[in-house]
Amino acid sequence: MAGKTGKADKSGISIWRIVSTLFFLVILVFWCIYHANFVTGRSLLLAFPGWDVSYKSCWPNPLGGTWVSDVTLIPLEDDDEEVFHFEHLTVDVPMMQYYRSGFSRKKSALLRAIKDIRLEFSGGQGVMTIPFTSEMVVFGNASAAPFEADGCAEDGAWISSELADMGLSTKGTELTMSWHRTEDRLIREHSIHTPGAGRVDYRGEELLHDNFPLFSLVDGGRGELVASEWHVKDEGFSKARNTYCARKDGITPGEFVDRHMQTVRRTLAALGLEPTPAAQAAYRRHIESGAPLDLVINYSPTISGERYYDLDIGRWIDSMHGGFNVDGRTVGIGMKAIPVRPLPDDDEASSTWKLLESERAASARLLQSASGEAAPIGATRNAQTSTIAGATIPLEAGEEYLLADAGEVVERPAVVEDYAKLSTEVGQRFMLYTKGKPAMRVEIVGMDEGVVQVRRYLRSGFLEQGVTRAAFVRAERTR
Repeated sequence: MAGKTGKADKSGISIWRIVSTLFFLVILVFWCIYHANFVTGRSLLLAFPGWDVSYKSCWPNPLGGTWVSDVTLIPLEDDDEEVFHFEHLTVDVPMMQYYRSGFSRKKSALLRAIKDIRLEFSGGQGVMTIPFTSEMVVFGNASAAPFEADGCAEDGAWISSELADMGLSTKGTELTMSWHRTEDRLIREHSIHTPGAGRVDYRGEELLHDNFPLFSLVDGGRGELVASEWHVKDEGFSKARNTYCARKDGITPGEFVDRHMQTVRRTLAALGLEPTPAAQAAYRRHIESGAPLDLVINYSPTISGERYYDLDIGRWIDSMHGGFNVDGRTVGIGMKAIPVRPLPDDDEASSTWKLLESERAASARLLQSASGEAAPIGATRNAQTSTIAGATIPLEAGEEYLLADAGEVVERPAVVEDYAKLSTEVGQRFMLYTKGKPAMRVEIVGMDEGVVQVRRYLRSGFLEQGVTRAAFVRAERTR
């Protein structure tokens, strides 16, 4: 009897063991998918703060990281004219960091576990002209070329599909972005590569004075820029662009190169910079022959967070050490500081070259007017209007004088914490802090349907966007 009972106990598998095993597997699969999406989402927020980024599917990589398909970038909400799409994305995180973050019980430990992130986008196509990052602001998203359309009469930038019109045979754009954080340093590496057009690689090193982890998405603005470098390789774009724009504008390729050089010099003047003759000659070799261009700079003293967003880049010159190397020839920094000359405001201009032409026409009219009679000196235009060569532009007939009462003193708070009062600061510049996003330098534009509109500084221009009440934290005045 005892022997028969023991045999019966050994036979079969408990239904509860089967159910518990299946339950464990379901939970494990759910956790893997959830954590993969968490890592992907946080990585995309780190890469594109404030953008609308979506993807179709996301799967965990057992070795650390994720595989993602169909990623769409939209910098401006509901703007179909600024969209870039990538077929694939690989998020690479060291295996131990990836799993340590997944099994962390406390959120703070979860965020601190990941210190190395690498995003590799491939198969990119799009109509987006807003730069991927502020470090790549002078480079085209599809061409990877510096000042890609400067000098062209009717083009301000190019989209992916237009490269074929230049006679280029290209493949999808590849974008790589990585971050490595140590105790007191942050290394950023960004790369744009469109095979058949060009490639640019960026590396920047920052000295940190806080302990915010990468995934906290918090930027205290206290970091200092220690070094930065760009490496540009032309794969046929420069010559194709020179020929294409020359034919389109009815000039020779040599004349277009002259136009390009003039426009680049004017763009740099808006940043408080003027290239030396040696730097201009070296850059001309790059755009005429496609010679490799490298710019490696160390900053001593370092560039503080506030100076980093300064409109006057000429203030950096004294801190810069290193410089350009074009086709093996070293030039040095190749820049000198000059007073900032803002580009004229002209919403009708189709390109930077057209802005330059309109500025020259205005200057000619001013000289002609000055030769006939003295310009009025008792008043000036609104402070937002640019001046040319330090002269005051005479007012047109019927134009109102914008004069402030000499006895009126407007006291403005240094910090604005009330969202409702932010819309009254039109024309004022602030360092704007929003929830979960890095601080950004902005100018208040106004209010649209209850949302404060700001103009965000992007080194070579501005990007207008809305700031909702829910996201607003505070605004610190910068002028």
